Amino acid sequence: MTEMQSESLILEIEDVSIHYQGKKSILNGISLSIHKGEFISIIGKSGCGKSTLLNAIAGYLQPSSGTISVMGKQVVQPGPDRGFVFQDLALFPWLNVLDNVAFGLKMSGMDKQEREKRSKEAIQMVGLAGNEQKSVNDLSGGMKQRVAIARTLVTQPNILLMDEPFSALDEQTREQLQEELLRIQKETRMTVILVTHSIDEAVYLSDRIAVLQDKGQLHRVMKVALGRPRIPEIRVSSLFNEYKKQLMLDLRNDFVVQYEHEGAGI
Repeated sequence: MTEMQSESLILEIEDVSIHYQGKKSILNGISLSIHKGEFISIIGKSGCGKSTLLNAIAGYLQPSSGTISVMGKQVVQPGPDRGFVFQDLALFPWLNVLDNVAFGLKMSGMDKQEREKRSKEAIQMVGLAGNEQKSVNDLSGGMKQRVAIARTLVTQPNILLMDEPFSALDEQTREQLQEELLRIQKETRMTVILVTHSIDEAVYLSDRIAVLQDKGQLHRVMKVALGRPRIPEIRVSSLFNEYKKQLMLDLRNDFVVQYEHEGAGI
């Protein structure tokens, strides 16, 4: 690793394994280095340990062996440097949009004026300006997801962790929020780590894709050379489809079939 690469390193996962007592291993010997500003997706079959790895990065789980470090400091608990957007949005239905977004800041003791200022900025960033006083019960699924993202962004984390955040949405809304996420990442320069079952989503959003095996091992990390900024039209390009084919074969055949192709540059 060069000196420049070392300086840009934000997250280091070193030989991490997680075993639940009396149960099979969930993760086995995962090692992965992630740099500032990268968009990383984690894919794999159900039960392969994707969400477990994300929870370990967040500090909600401790590895049975190995270490996870953020900017050189070992992760031993959750922290404000890592924001988490859950699949289950867990919004408070008795609070309006502004108060949902500001809740974490209020619990941290931030004064009302500052937390409202930051919360309104986060709400504007996710495209919900003008909806601050609405009840979350009156929002569409896509708007609720924007509130959940704003609630995480307001804490100004260095790393945004997302566990299948768009899985319950219709295709059109999902693609709209993917575009919003790319815009937000560009504006904030945050590192994003996304767990998803959608190969299309992983290819479209990511700089690299980490593919996990059924036994919780890292099969490989695929670099996605589609350039930035991403444009919707890239989804119908031949190179985009080559990436999808490779990943589909990886998952479908449990990494036994080696996909061969010509001219794709993968």
